[in-house]
Amino acid sequence: MTMLLRSMLVVSISVLTLSACQTSDLSKQTSQTIKIPNITVNLDSDGDGVLDAIDECPETPPNVVVDAKGCPVEVYTGSLEMQLQGFFEPMSSQLSDEYDQAFAIIEENLHEQPDAKVFIFGHVASNELAITPNKNNLSRNRAINIRNRLVEKHHITSDRISTYDCSDRYPFIATDFSESDLAGIESKDRRVTVKASTQVNDLANIENPSDWKNYEPYLKRCEIFKSE
Repeated sequence: MTMLLRSMLVVSISVLTLSACQTSDLSKQTSQTIKIPNITVNLDSDGDGVLDAIDECPETPPNVVVDAKGCPVEVYTGSLEMQLQGFFEPMSSQLSDEYDQAFAIIEENLHEQPDAKVFIFGHVASNELAITPNKNNLSRNRAINIRNRLVEKHHITSDRISTYDCSDRYPFIATDFSESDLAGIESKDRRVTVKASTQVNDLANIENPSDWKNYEPYLKRCEIFKSE
């Protein structure tokens, strides 16, 4: 859901001339109008990677593969658009086994749709980036390890997969943390985003407006790299 907060504060400053026998002269009052700029905040309350404004299943559980509408994916034979957010332990590039079922769903869908392409976006939290000797190592290793998992364990051919380094340029949208809960916010930035599509073959060549809206943030913030 996109919340647009608009407000205008009007401050009236009255200048009053007072004397022992005179009342205030209202004609000397002045006023000043201060405009506060518009602020736009994009929210993803359930953390599935689909913004609330277009999320048709707003309370998706964690570790669930969702489609472009934010709803859990089931195996089907039509066109395919799905994604998964996977979160890591600090400074780790190994995703836990709790995602096995989600990857099994991805595998089944990709085998049903042999023309679908896979895009893997690796991210790091800002506190990880501060202590990482090479700023690209951790985000790229996370993307590479997910790629290898798909190739070696789920038998997805490597030519269907593209890997991207997002570092900390595309932070997770936190909605359920207080401003002081930095640890909670950082934990959401330790992630990979896996997206699969039969409609998009190349992020630099997107024709459909709905696909552009879905992938444009990654195209603007993430850098493709060779994982071999």
